[in-house]
Amino acid sequence: MVGTPRAMHSLTDSTPARTIWVYRNGDPFYSGRKFIINPRYVPTFEAFMIQLNEGVPTPFGVRKLYTPSQGHTITDLPELQQGGRYVVAGREKFRKLNYADMWGKLELAFKILEFLFLLQIRPVVHSNIKVPSKWQSIYNKPRNINVFTNGNLLIPPMKILIPRFTLNNWNGVLALVNEKVIPRSGGIRRLFTLNGQPVDGPDKLEDNQFYIACGKERFQHLPYWQHPKVPENIRRYHF
Repeated sequence: MVGTPRAMHSLTDSTPARTIWVYRNGDPFYSGRKFIINPRYVPTFEAFMIQLNEGVPTPFGVRKLYTPSQGHTITDLPELQQGGRYVVAGREKFRKLNYADMWGKLELAFKILEFLFLLQIRPVVHSNIKVPSKWQSIYNKPRNINVFTNGNLLIPPMKILIPRFTLNNWNGVLALVNEKVIPRSGGIRRLFTLNGQPVDGPDKLEDNQFYIACGKERFQHLPYWQHPKVPENIRRYHF
């Protein structure tokens, strides 16, 4: 019995390491991440799932691993092939995309968009030209936003970082805001600008801007811009 653990350890060590690529379910903007599965450090499938949760950001955590073409569920380490490509997902259903080839096409599309954009706007050195939020969305940049609770000026705005992968899904953005801001009724359903204009998508979010989170209740028109947390330049804009 004493020699059994050593024998098992020796057998585990003899298993060669494998390199795989992992993509995010339904996300055409995620270029994939390489993982090296070394049995010495990743002895079980559960340990590998923990590694996936740490290495692939997802809104609600990695729960499942699929093959990219047919969406077959992977449940054990021996099923992973050297050089294979796989898709991580949460509790949602598998979404079939051409995960292996889509990033090259998107990268080319981004370069074309960048070229066309520079033809229209060529900022000089030290210029103050700001890139519109829709272009930030195309390049999938994260946003830092500040969110008030609807109808309550006593609660300071919550500073929230919206990761780039969450910006692809408006419901994901609202879910992230819902973790930080407690609405007056139900969950967060809508976001408004300081002057009461509804925000209908992630491409309308501007970096370091202020918004009001609402549940099912009506938007409350209050002087949110007068809050001491709001910078002076934004206050002057609303006076």
